[in-house]
Amino acid sequence: MRLALGFNPVLPVREMTNIAVKAESLGYESFWVHESLYQRDVVTYLASILSSTRRIRAASGAVNTFTRHPVTMAATFANLAELSEGRAVLGLGLGSFPTIPLIGFRVFPAAETKPLRRMREYVKIVRAVWSGEKVSFKGTFFTVNDLELGFKMVYPVPLYVASLFPMTLRFAGRAADGAILSPTLATVEGTARMAGFVKEGETAAERKVDRASYMMTSLDPDVEAARETVKKFYFFLYQLSDVLPANTLEKYGVTEERLRPMKEAWKKGNIPEASRLVPEEAVDALTIVGTPDRAMQRVAEYAKVGVDLPILMPIGNTAYAIQSLAPGGG
Repeated sequence: MRLALGFNPVLPVREMTNIAVKAESLGYESFWVHESLYQRDVVTYLASILSSTRRIRAASGAVNTFTRHPVTMAATFANLAELSEGRAVLGLGLGSFPTIPLIGFRVFPAAETKPLRRMREYVKIVRAVWSGEKVSFKGTFFTVNDLELGFKMVYPVPLYVASLFPMTLRFAGRAADGAILSPTLATVEGTARMAGFVKEGETAAERKVDRASYMMTSLDPDVEAARETVKKFYFFLYQLSDVLPANTLEKYGVTEERLRPMKEAWKKGNIPEASRLVPEEAVDALTIVGTPDRAMQRVAEYAKVGVDLPILMPIGNTAYAIQSLAPGGG
């Protein structure tokens, strides 16, 4: 099975680069880094990682369609591909719903902001620039007048589209090289549903794309310690409180009413109380926790419903997880 590693942009660049070098030696297929408006820049990470490795692919997972013009994005990743002899991957998404409005852009309502149109225009321009031809384009969101890339692009860049929305996932199946199904937390059933939307796009276009999915992973010989790590992790609490639809966990006995006390504590900034109130069933349904054997059983469940490339996002006992799940056997 192909396996990748993924991280939030919270570690210093040198530290993240060292982890990527270790991941390469252990046989991981690729190394993915989220981008945030207020944390370290993903391009800096990718340049450092690609300069320090020889085989592993390095990917954004994902940069957004607001903070960089598509021409700039196309040139940046063409340059990263040149630097790495073809190991750079562009993961592209619409952006973080809570943070994009902080720089003056609206995400909702979709009927007005037209996120799919924005993504279509973005991908069209990026691919046109990569073609080496002169590009002229005038759309709703982007304009390019008679512009071409100033150097010859030798190595192709795979383009993955990240989304939670059906229409954008169908678009990924029709027009991208890959789809990113999950920002980190998803049940097996939710992942199957998102893979199904990608499949609809693939079928319409008579093609096949790579389906990647982030999976928050907490491993420890002590299973309860692994669960506690997840419960205390800010990104898990944020996703569970502000991002996941209310009915996501009903199958597992976790209703909106049951989550309400945890969400109220989160909104008040009482992180210890929010952590204490997280239902254990939510941890087990949304993340990969426990021992290495149990973790690989869970990864296989996601692979069975359509995930081609699991992107393990280790937290807590990170070194133990990376070593024990290594495709090369550790």
